[in-house]
Amino acid sequence: MSRPHISTAAHTQRWLEWVQREHPGIHEQLTGSNPQSVVVGLSGGADSLALVHAAIRAGLDVEAVVVDHQLQVGSAHVAARAAQQAETLGARSRVVTVNIAETGEGPARAARYQALGQVAEGRGVLVAHTASDDAEGFLLALARGSGTDSLAGMHALTTEHPAVHSGAGWVGRPLLHATRADTERTCHHAELDFWVDPHNESADYLRSRIRTELLPQMRAILGEAVVDNLAVSSRLLRDDATALDQLARHQLQAMEDQRGGERLASDKNDQPAPLDCRTIATELAAVRRRIYRAWLGEHVGPLTNAHMEAIDALVIAWTGQGPVSVPWPTHWPTMNPARRTTHRLVVRRQNRQLFLDVIARHKETQ
Repeated sequence: MSRPHISTAAHTQRWLEWVQREHPGIHEQLTGSNPQSVVVGLSGGADSLALVHAAIRAGLDVEAVVVDHQLQVGSAHVAARAAQQAETLGARSRVVTVNIAETGEGPARAARYQALGQVAEGRGVLVAHTASDDAEGFLLALARGSGTDSLAGMHALTTEHPAVHSGAGWVGRPLLHATRADTERTCHHAELDFWVDPHNESADYLRSRIRTELLPQMRAILGEAVVDNLAVSSRLLRDDATALDQLARHQLQAMEDQRGGERLASDKNDQPAPLDCRTIATELAAVRRRIYRAWLGEHVGPLTNAHMEAIDALVIAWTGQGPVSVPWPTHWPTMNPARRTTHRLVVRRQNRQLFLDVIARHKETQ
């Protein structure tokens, strides 16, 4: 039996109630005596149109921003149509056209979030991710052998997001408890003509195949509730991951306090102070991994499980092994970019401490 339909407006209202409890300052920005407008990312699809409709119904002051990636024939028409429908609902609208040099979903997504963040200029941005997106992401991560962080669902509200790095104050996802069927039903009830992205049906994209091939089979075998149940699992894992992250930050702060306040965690400008291996070794594995990530911060690029295991071995399985190479970050203000070709960024152990260091590629490891 399928679950009863809940309107996206009701989902958005519940999200606002959650924001009032967990982030009262942001709630005041949105609903106070002098409310601040919020940017809603609008593609013209059912999810984002339903979000604009729901946000207006919830009493928010909405500016719908349509990012035209110019990747498909007729994209300008789709963008203009979406902006027009947003205005019909009572929102202000804006179309931002971007040029993308590279192909693939990643560059398009990066350009979209950069544009939304720049338009927001400190305001919040709402995006229309749903429980269906969380379910698909969960299956993708599961197939890749991922841990809790990757299996965990998306944050209902976050300040760690590319749009925030580009100027937004925060990013919210009011529809994480709604499914794609809910958003389509909202559009039908509101007589909104939503656009169906052909990429969503293309066999060229793994997520599309999960949506169109795998999930229908899972529904047939496991029942109609499988998408909801996968999304619930991802949200529970998000709660677990958040708790472990908080514990790791607490432990890192405790280590800083023991060292008289010396800053251990990395930031954009200063290299982190070394970590004491004996102290870290007393922590559980899940906490140790999070301590390493918090310590390295933005001074490294994306870390894989292999990186984490090699760094952890420097702490708990030390046999004199050499330094662990880690990816260069996208940007390091104090580093000459040319040096990346002649040097490696590494985590190394010396005198029972971990250091983040830059070493020449020809240098003998100690």
